[in-house]
This record gives sequence, structure tokens and C-alpha cells, in this order.
Amino acid sequence: MGCMYGFDWASRSLWEREALVEPVRSALPRERVAETLLVHWQEHCVECAPPQCYEVCPLYVARADRKCARFVYGIYPDPRFSGLLGRGADVRFRRWAKLETELFGKRLSVRTHRRLDRLDTVATLAVGGAAGALARVNPRRRLSGALTLAREAAFRRLPASGEGAYDDFVLECHAPDEEPFRLILEYVSRGETALRHAFEIRPGANFHTLPAAAFGGIEAEQDGRILLYPENDAERRLIFTWLDLVRYAGGGRAAGHLGGVSEVPRRSVRGTSEECQRSEAPAEKLKCVAWDLDNTLWTGTLLEDGPDGLRLRSEAERLVRGLDERGILQTVVSKNSHDEAWAKVVELGLDEYFLYPAINWGSKSENLRQIAERLNIGLDTFALIDDSAFERAEVSAALPMVRVYSHERLETLLERPELDVPVTEASRLRRSSYRTEGERVRARESFSGDYLDFLRSTGLQMRVFVPRSEAEVERCVELVQRSNQLNLSTRRYTRAELEDLRASPDILTVAVECWDRFGRYGIVGFAAVDEHQEVPLVLDYVLSCRVAQKRVEHTFFRWLARHEAARGASRLRAELVETGRNGALVAVLDELPFRTVERDGARRLLEQELSELGAEDDVVTLDVELDGGA
Repeated sequence: MGCMYGFDWASRSLWEREALVEPVRSALPRERVAETLLVHWQEHCVECAPPQCYEVCPLYVARADRKCARFVYGIYPDPRFSGLLGRGADVRFRRWAKLETELFGKRLSVRTHRRLDRLDTVATLAVGGAAGALARVNPRRRLSGALTLAREAAFRRLPASGEGAYDDFVLECHAPDEEPFRLILEYVSRGETALRHAFEIRPGANFHTLPAAAFGGIEAEQDGRILLYPENDAERRLIFTWLDLVRYAGGGRAAGHLGGVSEVPRRSVRGTSEECQRSEAPAEKLKCVAWDLDNTLWTGTLLEDGPDGLRLRSEAERLVRGLDERGILQTVVSKNSHDEAWAKVVELGLDEYFLYPAINWGSKSENLRQIAERLNIGLDTFALIDDSAFERAEVSAALPMVRVYSHERLETLLERPELDVPVTEASRLRRSSYRTEGERVRARESFSGDYLDFLRSTGLQMRVFVPRSEAEVERCVELVQRSNQLNLSTRRYTRAELEDLRASPDILTVAVECWDRFGRYGIVGFAAVDEHQEVPLVLDYVLSCRVAQKRVEHTFFRWLARHEAARGASRLRAELVETGRNGALVAVLDELPFRTVERDGARRLLEQELSELGAEDDVVTLDVELDGGA
């Protein structure tokens, strides 16, 4: 929203009693924003009924214009902070305080909005001076109301610029207080609350985005209002720098923000699940299903029916157990009170099935992002089951790579092709494997040394062997069908095709198994190498995300180089197909001594001289079991 504030009643003397806050550079440079929706944020009360309440309300504090001061020092312009405007809006909420704006249905360029803000500042100062003179003659006569009416009339007459959908609602603020809290946003359209959202505010810098699609058709709204207030009447201080509905320049998104919620801009790290999160198309197979709770997992709503009034859907219970049997991970994404909702999940005996549950009032798209990061799998392998058409639309708008299903499809979901995955012993143990991985993460967070030292401390071991048993081969099939991030060619072999590879005397097929002091990862990798050619060629290589960034990839390719050199080869080649989803493996190959010798679109033929193997590291202990030796 082209955002201006009612600075009319700011009190410098009261503001100066607050602690001085060191300014923080805005995470969203103005040049990255093309247009904003015009609003004018003002001071209001959530329980307001003026003028009667001025006489009877025990919380009434008079401003200079005799209206109620719900902010301690008004909305104070702090020139040390900068966002859309050249100053921040410093607010100390009293009990029942809220920020509120009417909607005028006008979009402006950033330049036009900043010019309009300067004009409004001049008008406010002029009226303030005249009002002061008038108050000396008659304290009951005020010009503020006339200024407000004139301002709103002028805003409605403004010509709109640009067209097209907005991208995000952007909220950037600094929280000087030490206690975290929730800031509630409500969008009221035609007298009804069309959207209610909670932002998690933590001490220090906060940057949040909410997809514009969550507001519906707000672009031309002229009868609506948006309001913001701390949850549970918390009396908190915030310095706002962005409080705007924006369309980004060049059709992009804010740098470091993919349309979700974060406290500070995320740094894009090559080789993590963020590589997969950039894909806007769902993956062929699902890896994680997120459940809503109210009227989805159970019938009824916790808020209205209470815990005793909720009933587990039998079809939901069957689906939870069926997904777990197939190795599909599951989580919870629910807008609810965490403690009460999770207690009900525990009571139903389903808590063991859900990893990293997100039960809060935040946006479901952002909760899914955070869960994907913690699981280290791509968002394109996620699905959401939710009874709310609004929540499904919000997730689809923010995360088009995530599949969404209505609760009405619970009976038939297991029949869908994206959930038709091989069932192996490894898949049955996948949930417990991820819980073990959580222990590894907690151990890493408490480790005082660097990352490689931590990996050494885990005693990570790796075995390269030829898969022979039914279970071993089936696990390799599962890997080539499900892996995206660490996949050389992304070929999806059937069982018969993989058997043909194994039967060929010219093809070396090996599996990779790993374990450490926390437990076994199981079979996590598969590779096929054509050794019949003059230069051995790696046809396929896949690795589970669970051992990503643990030097397993480096150890494997260095072993393979030594193996081929022992057979008399002087070079090793690999056939890479870049998909936009396998950036994690691309990053590893770029670190190894491979160079591109041919390129055809997304296909790259890589090659390394086997005399350039480099020094071995001591992170992973390797054991090799091949028919012809290592």
C-alpha cells in the first residue's frame, strides 16, 4: 500500500522518553518496488465508540484535539529509519490500540507516493499551526477533522497508475521490546472480516510478506479497511518502515523473499532445499503431506466445539497410516492454539506420525516453507489437505509448486499417481529416520566447532556395494523415482529398466549405504557407470537429501575416480541434465574437478582428468564391496 501515516498528533517530548534504537537498513530497497496501494494509517481503538466513550472509558487519555490517545506518543516520524518513506513510523501501543486505514482503490508509483507524502506533510504542518492559533481563541474549535475529510476526498480523486495484480503485503518493522508477540492483521470488506492473519514479531528486525492473493480483490476496493493491533492487548513498541501492498519491479519478488514470511532476508544457499523451492511445478511424486486439523483431520473446530466435541475422521486416520506405510512424511499446518490442538492430536494417538507440526496463526504458505527447510526436501514434493478454500487458494498463490487437496478427497487420495510410490523397508522407516535426523540437528546446534569437525564427530561411515537382494534393488528403484535435488539425469527407471542396467556386463551399478553414531540412514544412493566406453561415463547418480552436505557426494566421486583409474582410465565423464531442481548436485560437481566439455541446452557433458583427484578428507569412512575388489 502506498503508505502514509497520521503523524499529526506525534509528541516529541513523550517519544524522547523511549530508549534510542539503532537504525537497521531496510530489507526491501525502494527501487525493487514498482507500485503500491494508497492508504493512510491512523490511530484508532479496537473498542472505540466515540464520543460517548470519551466520558465513560477508564482507558481514555486525551490528545490535544480531545480525542483518545491510544498510542503513547502518537505516530512519531523517526528520520533514522527508512522504508517506502524517508522515515519510520514509531508507535507505542496502549491497551486497545490499533492502526487502521481506509482503502481508496488507488495505486501509485513509489515516486508519486513519496511526492504525495511530502505534500501531505506540508498541509499537516500548516493546519497544525493554524489550529494552535485557533486553540488560543477557542479550545473547543478544531481543524483536524476538516483536514481528514479534505485528505480523504483528495485521495479518492487521485488518478490511478498501472494495472495488474499486486504481489505481496509487506510488513517490515523493528521491535525494541524484548518480548515476542503476535501482531494481528484484519481486512474488513463490506462490513465483514474477509481476512485475519497473525504476524510473529520477535525482538529486533522483522520482515514479513503475505501473498496479495490472500486479500482477494483488494485492488479496486474502496469500501474496505485494514487494521493492525497486538494480540491480547499487548502494549508494545514498533517502528514500521514498510506497511504496504506492493507490486515488485520487473515482475519479480523482493530479493531474498519468495513471497512468504521471514524475520530477515534469507540468503540463498546453493545446495539446499531452496534450490527446489524455486520450481513452480509440482514434482512427479510426493514426499510430504501437510494436514489441516479443524474439519479436516477431525470434524468440528477446536475454538467452537472444544476438545471434547471433536471427532477423528475414520477416513483421515486410514490415510495417515496408509501414507506412513508408503514412506510419505506427514506434518500439521493448522491455524489454532498450539497447546490445545496438539494435546488433542496426542489424545488421538497420531502425534508420532507428524514431523515439525506448525500450529499457529501464521500463514500456511510460510509454515510450509519452514517445514520444507527443516526436512531439507523441496516444496514441490509437498501437498496440503485443507477444508478451507481460502487456505488452499493462499497456498496455491504463494507456492504454486505445492499440491492442494480438499478434505472431501480423503477416501481416494491414495489412488493418485503422485502417491503411488514403491513400498520398501526403508520407506516404512522413513519417519523414524527423520526423527533421528532431528537429533543430529540438535547435536550440531550445540556443537562448538566448525561443521567439518562436527561431521567427523558423528563417525559417519559409508559403504559402496552392488545391490542384490530384493529389498536392496527395490530401494534403488525408489531412490531414482523420488530424488530431485541430488539427481544427475532425473531419469525415472522402472523396476524392469533398472534390472536391465544391472544385467548388462558393461554397466557398473552400485548402491550407497550410510550410518553414524546416531543411527543408520540405510541405502541413500545409487549410481550406474558405463565402463564399456573408452572414457567411463556416469549415466546416473542419485542421493537422498538426508545425507546432503555431509561429504558423501565428494567421497563417492573420489572413490569412483580412483576405481576407474585403477582399471586404466585416464579420464571420467558424467552426463548431467540441469532441471532447476538438482542445483544441489550441480553445486557439488562444480566443486569437484569436473569441467564442461559439451553443452546442449540443459544437458552438460562433464569430464575430469583422473590425475587431478586432489587430497582425500577424513570426514567419511569408506568401505567398498565389489565383486572385482575396490
